[in-house]
Amino acid sequence: MNTLIITDLDGTILAPGAALSDRTRDGINKLVAHGTLFTYATARSYVSAARVTAGLDLRIPVTVSGGAFQLDPTTGAILNEERIPDDDMDTVIRLCEAHRVPPIVYNGTPRAERATWVKGEESEGMRRFLADRVGDRRFRPTRDWAFLPRDGVYYATIIGEASAIAALTLDIAAATDGRLSLIAQVDAHHPQDTYLELSAARATKAHAVAWLRDYLGVDQVIAYGDNLNDLPMFRAADQAYAVANAAPEVLTAATEIIGSNIEDGVLRHLAATWMPPMDAQAPHVAALTETGGGRDQRPPE
Repeated sequence: MNTLIITDLDGTILAPGAALSDRTRDGINKLVAHGTLFTYATARSYVSAARVTAGLDLRIPVTVSGGAFQLDPTTGAILNEERIPDDDMDTVIRLCEAHRVPPIVYNGTPRAERATWVKGEESEGMRRFLADRVGDRRFRPTRDWAFLPRDGVYYATIIGEASAIAALTLDIAAATDGRLSLIAQVDAHHPQDTYLELSAARATKAHAVAWLRDYLGVDQVIAYGDNLNDLPMFRAADQAYAVANAAPEVLTAATEIIGSNIEDGVLRHLAATWMPPMDAQAPHVAALTETGGGRDQRPPE
C-alpha cells in the first residue's frame, strides 16, 4: 500500500523552543532514503518552517500557512494556493477593530510574504509574538487600520485573551457564513495566549490531505499532530496519532496516543510501525524500535 506520512511541526516533531532533535532529523531522513513519503503541514510560513526543519530531506510537497499553500520543498514554488476573498478580509478587519483585537495580516507569496499590523494597537500576546521576530523583514507595521491589506491575503493571526478571541470568532463566523476557516487554540510556546488562525475555507490541513492524495496518488494517509488545527487533518487521514503532550480534544480524536514531542514520539512510532525493512546500514533508526516512548505530561511551552 502506498502510504503518505504527514505531521504537524510545533509541539509534534519539534520540541519546546521549536527545536528539531538530531535523532528525529536523522531518523526521518533514513526513512525517506528508504522510500517513505514524508511531509509536514504547519501554520508556519514557508520561511519560518524551512528554518526549523533545516536538514530534513524533504522530497514531496509541504503545506504551510495552515493549509493555504502546497509548495515544492526545495524551491518554494507554489503548487496549489487558497486565498481569502477581499470582501471577507475587509469584514474581518472591521470586526477586529470593533473588538479592539488587532490582526497580523499576511499577503504576498510564500517566499516574499508580508506580515502587516497596526503599530501601537498590539495586544500583549502580539507583543510576545513580535518579540520573537525582531529583525524579520517580513513584518512591516502600518500606522492605521485602513492600511491593513485586503487583497491577496492568505492568512491572518489574531492573538489575545481567550474570552476576547472567543467573542471575535463568533462574530467573524456569523458575518462570513462559512467562507473562512477559523481555528482558535492556545499557543504551543506561550500558553497564556490564544490564537485565532484565519484562512480561506479550503486552506486547511484537511484540504491539504485531499490535495496530496490526488497529487501523489497515495492509498493511505497517516497523520501526526498535537493541537486543534490538526483535527481537520486527523479527520481526513486514514489513521491519526496524537503525541502525549497534545490538547485533550486531539488525544480524544486520535487513533492512538504515542510518545511526546520531547521523547521523539513521532519518530519512534514511525520506526516501529511504518518504516520499510531496515538494512544493515540503518542501525540508528532500527534501534529506536527497541524502546517505546512513554506518555509524559504536556511539557512547558
